[in-house]
Amino acid sequence: MSKDLQETIREVAEKIPGCRYVSLVGYDGITVTQYIIEANFDVSLYDAEVSSIMLASREVRKSLELGIDKELIWLTENSFFIIHPLSEEYFIYACLKSSDSSPGVARITLNKAKPEIKKIIYPESGL
Repeated sequence: MSKDLQETIREVAEKIPGCRYVSLVGYDGITVTQYIIEANFDVSLYDAEVSSIMLASREVRKSLELGIDKELIWLTENSFFIIHPLSEEYFIYACLKSSDSSPGVARITLNKAKPEIKKIIYPESGL
């Protein structure tokens, strides 16, 4: 039996050292699912704001004809964000602690999980 989306997101989050949470979000800013390990803030608000960043990135990419988005990495004083587009509709991202975390493991884990997540979201298309 195949895993469900929530279980898959949980497994991704738990594999990443220093992970605060992992979210699957629509470009409309609405959270599809998330798994929170440690967050003392409203993760859904972060999902909506990261969506704004992804929409702006998409516009720049199209304007400059940069090709397909693969990954966006954003480091702030407090957090490290690894963002992976899944389609024109959804993206997945991990929020890590800015120190004592492993962005490399996050990148690899998100990349490995993308095909499985796409199969769950788009079971008919095989994306």
